[in-house]
Amino acid sequence: MVKKKDEKYKCEECGLVVVIDNPCGCSPCDLVCCTVPMKELKKKSEG
Repeated sequence: MVKKKDEKYKCEECGLVVVIDNPCGCSPCDLVCCTVPMKELKKKSEG
């Protein structure tokens, strides 16, 4: 999973939301919170 600037991820356990400000560009990785991989929040389509 490649992280890009302004992507948002949410922990399904505690509700923590993380916004990517400065992507590292290293190998694909997962963001983990409460021992569970965080899920990307999809942008709502306009229109």
